[in-house]
Amino acid sequence: MRLIKGDKNMLNYEYPEFNFAAPLEYAVRFGENEPKNQIYRTDFMRDRDRVLYCSAFRRLSGKTQIYLTGKDDHQRNRLTHTLEVSQIARTISRALALDCDLTEAIALGHDLGHTPFGHAGEQVLHEIMVPDSPIHIANSPMNDHSLAADKAVNQSLFGFKHNVQSVRVAASLESSYGKYGLNLTNFTLWGILHHSSPIYKRGTVKTAYVDPTYRNQLGKHLALPIGDNKEAWSFEAFVVGQADEIAQWHHDLEDALRGQAMTSAEVCDTIRRNLGTIMDASDKATLDNLKKRKQISKKYIADLSRVVVNTLVNRLIECSLHNLKLLWDDKVKDEKQRLVFFSNNNWDQEEIASAIGFKKYDEPDKRIDLFQRDYPSVISEKIHHSQEVERMNAKGQYIIKKLFQAYYAHPQQLPDSTIVQYMIEVGEYEDLASATTRGIGAVRTKFENFLSSDKHFTINNKIALMRKICDHIAGMTDHFAMEEYKNLYA
Repeated sequence: MRLIKGDKNMLNYEYPEFNFAAPLEYAVRFGENEPKNQIYRTDFMRDRDRVLYCSAFRRLSGKTQIYLTGKDDHQRNRLTHTLEVSQIARTISRALALDCDLTEAIALGHDLGHTPFGHAGEQVLHEIMVPDSPIHIANSPMNDHSLAADKAVNQSLFGFKHNVQSVRVAASLESSYGKYGLNLTNFTLWGILHHSSPIYKRGTVKTAYVDPTYRNQLGKHLALPIGDNKEAWSFEAFVVGQADEIAQWHHDLEDALRGQAMTSAEVCDTIRRNLGTIMDASDKATLDNLKKRKQISKKYIADLSRVVVNTLVNRLIECSLHNLKLLWDDKVKDEKQRLVFFSNNNWDQEEIASAIGFKKYDEPDKRIDLFQRDYPSVISEKIHHSQEVERMNAKGQYIIKKLFQAYYAHPQQLPDSTIVQYMIEVGEYEDLASATTRGIGAVRTKFENFLSSDKHFTINNKIALMRKICDHIAGMTDHFAMEEYKNLYA
């Protein structure tokens, strides 16, 4: 598809000659008995729509981005952040001639598994769910420092990370397609998992155990249907990862102004110092004018966002077009070799993993290295570690810890749906229909007997129960978590 320059109803832009869109020919779903494809919707369009209509997506409106939801109606939450990521990612994908429907599906689903209370909630759940846990939960098997070396223990049950949980939600926990969750395609699920690293950086969490191994249970959902354990990677996934960063960088600064964590002059100086070398003359002039203004108005914030997003998106597209053209000429050459390229190459090859980015392959640029290192550090120092945010993080982590303690000490306090899912997962029922035949009272009675039996309530089943408690808490909104804490402890 080629856009015609000069037509006032079209973009003044021509699509590139290469085609690196994810191959629909390799898109598969794990679930069975799928409805027949519709005439007007591709598999990736159906993925997008399934995410958009699921309950986990709707709950994002009640989950913290940085500042606690409900404090200010104009500050971001997980839902507004997700929509901004989708908008930025679609713009980039369109310019790179990628599949915009897959891009949107990944973007809309990327935070489905995020916890209440932002990354603070995510981190405390991980710390609870790892061997030799730094957080003591009474009678938890995770208190045992030798757990990770115990061969009798299922090693694919540990940890928590929001992108891993997003795949778990989409592939299992949502109930629209039974035990297959939303039954999304392999490409969408792979993109959701890889929008950020599936492993924590050391020092991010208060434990040396940084690998959430429960991600290993999800591998079958992420493969190409051609054998040899090839993964359903895509450039669309890399685009969403970069769009996620761009969205966070610009709206963190907006929220800093609203929350008075930074002055307008500090924000403008930060942007000019880090982005000035890649900013066009018009945006530089706008930024200089913004710095002179005394009043922070809606227009001020809109102009500021436009400068940041325009600069970053334009730079990303320029460099990515350059890199993809070189990659096409080197590894693909013509459309006939496109499928072979995706099946024969791995996503973690340097020239593939770095194609979508702010640097050109053959033009080393230390300015970009400096920007990518220093810009996020300013945000972290001024916003993420501000007194208000630190207090909210500590409060959120305390609430999650206390909720987990209450549920693990008295699991009958869990909702009916969680108990039913647990009993199915440990093999006490075949499916939902067989579990509910005699009513929820019978299920709860069997659940109580199961927990009191040393034969049945093994160490692996104890960890599986912790996993279900983790699922339940991760799905909560901020408000629901706080109300549940009051109900359990007031």
